[in-house]
Amino acid sequence: MRLADRCLAALAVGFVLLARWSVSAGAPAAVGAQPIVKVAPLPAPIFERTAELGHGETLGQLAVRLGVPASEVGEWVSATRGKLEPRTLPVGLVGEAVADVHGSVTLLRLTPDWRASVVVERADGGFRVRREARPVDRELVVVEGTVRSSLFDAMTSTGEGDALAIELADLFQWDIDFHREVREGDSFALLVERVRSDGSTVAYGPVLAASYTNRGTTLTAVRYAFGGHGESYYDQRGRPLRKQFLRAPLRFTRLTSRFSVSRMHPILGRRMPHLGVDYGAPVGTPVMATADGVVTFTGWRGGAGRAVEIRHAGGFVTAYLHLSRFASGIRPGVRVSQGQVVGFVGSTGMSTGPHLDYRITQNGRHLNPLTIGREPAPPLPEAELPRFAAWAQRVLPLLGRAGTIPPASVADLQAVAPVGLHG
Repeated sequence: MRLADRCLAALAVGFVLLARWSVSAGAPAAVGAQPIVKVAPLPAPIFERTAELGHGETLGQLAVRLGVPASEVGEWVSATRGKLEPRTLPVGLVGEAVADVHGSVTLLRLTPDWRASVVVERADGGFRVRREARPVDRELVVVEGTVRSSLFDAMTSTGEGDALAIELADLFQWDIDFHREVREGDSFALLVERVRSDGSTVAYGPVLAASYTNRGTTLTAVRYAFGGHGESYYDQRGRPLRKQFLRAPLRFTRLTSRFSVSRMHPILGRRMPHLGVDYGAPVGTPVMATADGVVTFTGWRGGAGRAVEIRHAGGFVTAYLHLSRFASGIRPGVRVSQGQVVGFVGSTGMSTGPHLDYRITQNGRHLNPLTIGREPAPPLPEAELPRFAAWAQRVLPLLGRAGTIPPASVADLQAVAPVGLHG
């Protein structure tokens, strides 16, 4: 380029720069330079998957279904040790997995029950594990119902679950045979803690007081403890509900054969004594010891099939026949408590179908199980009765009105309660 052309080009650039400077200098103050807009980067997408632990499934198998590679399962399961016991996980345990955009699982959340979740996540080349308490709401409620067909149906009609029906039956099992004596028109009421999470009832705390009216007779139960003794239930006069023997070794089954000195044997076809009572129930139904005692026999006993025998105070011996299997740890010499599961219903030995044959002897003499064991446990000490009466007068009147107890009233109860209101 010639020198003249270079000069002209330089002059043109100068004019352009001068013009830009003039516009900038003379522009109104409101028009200044536009701010730079900063846009945050989009978060990397994550993917979630949920599944429940099935019957016979291991924690490792559940983890694979949630997307954990088989080669990594051992590490993930090992990380839960100390927070979960993999061999005793409940069926229905909820597992949740979080995976990154590449499909690699970065977090597992395992929820065995309503109380807490166990969270395992990748961190610093390894795993970090923690327990997270689940948020729940606790409320004290009075539940009322009337039996139309069954206790379970009556409880369901109140909006509550089967667990509360079982709790009610456990309270009054010494005085009412819920296999034979429940009648249409029976009514009940319970003062109980209800635990809710995400809008659903997940558990019940202890029943503080209850009543059950059967054939016009009302029974009451008040939860109470004193002087370092464990919590127990008493009627409104301070008499213990607990008796020496349970009315039955099973919950909610049907009586299929009674005690008899001459019954037609269903297999042998001739009349023979039937020295116990039969309860029909599905195979696997838990069988409970009806009283505290010591196991004296477990094994096969001819036509009785698998059997458990337990010795009790007063020369009593109970026998549980035709079992499918024994409960864990039940063997001769082991002490068992009333209500403890000792075996499971079966059809072993000389049996036409699944049932339990339950028998009682005293000093070698066979007794009718439906008519014994009504003797109560020791009563409250005389000096304790005034304090018990004061507590009973606080809680029993609450049973007259269904609904949630206001928080202020709960606080008043808690201030004087001889037992904790929360489970």
